[in-house]
Amino acid sequence: MRITKRAALLLVGILLLAHSTPVYAQESTDTLPPFTINTDVSPQWTNINDIQLDLYFENGEAGCSGIITGASGTSSITATFKLERKNSSGWSLEKSWEKSSDDESLSFYGTEDVSRGYTYRLTVITDVTRNGVIETASTWVEDTYS
Repeated sequence: MRITKRAALLLVGILLLAHSTPVYAQESTDTLPPFTINTDVSPQWTNINDIQLDLYFENGEAGCSGIITGASGTSSITATFKLERKNSSGWSLEKSWEKSSDDESLSFYGTEDVSRGYTYRLTVITDVTRNGVIETASTWVEDTYS
């Protein structure tokens, strides 16, 4: 009987001690890194099966490529590819390419002179027509030429 009373008193003591302990919270000063698009996640389109972009640097040039694949029955694809450079006030246009295809896919490749130490972004805006319906989509990739 004594052990039961002691155990009960010990349990009540622990509960009272835990209940009376103050807890302080402080706002975190850590900041999260900027949001970037993970190209492994792909949006669900109706007319478009896939959009692939690639941006790489070699010998002072940016290599820019893209493939847009329409769904079966696609009659035309138009696309604007833009290479942009990040500066203190945002993004500035370096080069733009207009491409079109009367097929179910469109392939693009272009180069442009670039400078080390800058971040570049390759964007595409595309209109894909299938069964008379035009679907517009856009995406981008970025990288730093170091």
